[in-house]
Amino acid sequence: MRNCALQQPDRNKPHKYRRWRLWQVESSLACNLRCIMCPWKGEREQLGRRGNMSEAVWQALVPFLQDVRSVDFTGGGEPLLQKNLLNWIIEAKQHGCDTGFLTNGLLLDASLTDQLIDNGLNWICISIDGADKATYESIRQGSDFDKVCGNIAYLTRRADNLRPLVMINFVIMNTNFHQLEEMIELACDLGVDQVNFKQCDVIRGEHGKGHGLFAETRTEAVKQRQHELGKAVRRARKMHIKVRSFSFTPEEQPVCDQDPRDSLFVGYDGGVFPCINLAIAGPSTFLGEEIHFPRVNYGKLPEMTLDELWETENCRFYRQTFEQRVRIHDQVLGRYDYGHSIAKLNEAFVAAIKSMPEAPESCRKCHYLYDV
Repeated sequence: MRNCALQQPDRNKPHKYRRWRLWQVESSLACNLRCIMCPWKGEREQLGRRGNMSEAVWQALVPFLQDVRSVDFTGGGEPLLQKNLLNWIIEAKQHGCDTGFLTNGLLLDASLTDQLIDNGLNWICISIDGADKATYESIRQGSDFDKVCGNIAYLTRRADNLRPLVMINFVIMNTNFHQLEEMIELACDLGVDQVNFKQCDVIRGEHGKGHGLFAETRTEAVKQRQHELGKAVRRARKMHIKVRSFSFTPEEQPVCDQDPRDSLFVGYDGGVFPCINLAIAGPSTFLGEEIHFPRVNYGKLPEMTLDELWETENCRFYRQTFEQRVRIHDQVLGRYDYGHSIAKLNEAFVAAIKSMPEAPESCRKCHYLYDV
């Protein structure tokens, strides 16, 4: 086994020459809240007080930091419960990586915020699923709306042009869908840069089940939801707030945003997977159909090196399958002469999707692949 720790890191290696676009490193699966739609409740309950990534797992990643562009310290839990988080962010930054994480924001006090900003955190996303105290606290149970908003306001007020990109994640459900425009107003008041309207798309057992507002076809209810979301997006545009949202009906993609061709998910226990959704097996729901989600494991750190894991049969299969899908999809699109015709353009996209080889079986019933 090659001793990568003896190599000196190339901190100035340009991003475009780095092997990995993204690592999603689950710094913690533990959490201090009891969110009504959280899919990882069952897994967390089995762990008891465990669930934080060990220093040994992190150290197995360190020799390869010079070859990754961005490290996202988010997993199924609350990153701020990881006592080593700040040190790991500093270490990743020293190797030239972009860094960020998704948090519920409850522990994001002024002192920690100052340290994160001073050490060059690139982005931070805070989960807020309600534009007022009652709605928010009924969903993010155990949290404090006023405290979280205060923490965000301090973060965005910091008199420092180098502060990170600040985003809000809003999981849309029946209980909060009426607050889309109000969420934009709140984001503006707090000085936030971007709002992500996310579908409640990850389900394990009963956790998260029944909260999704998407559907298999474009029903009248879906049309109304699209209309309301459109109003929120237009309002955000006027307030110079960026918005990211997802489809209400399935639209197959050549590869999902997780894109295993150049990314990895590293679980808190050192397991390495194509993405977070394939890290925990269990019963799930896909567009109303009861299914069982598989677990696809490349191997485990530090028992294997990342080099070895990247060349395992499973890992090469996922990389090669999606590379082939993207290549064929783009070739078909490139052959079409659709000019300015929307109908021809739609025809080209349909042909490109149909021409692709099937995605891995584990991905065919995953909402990620369909941009939901």
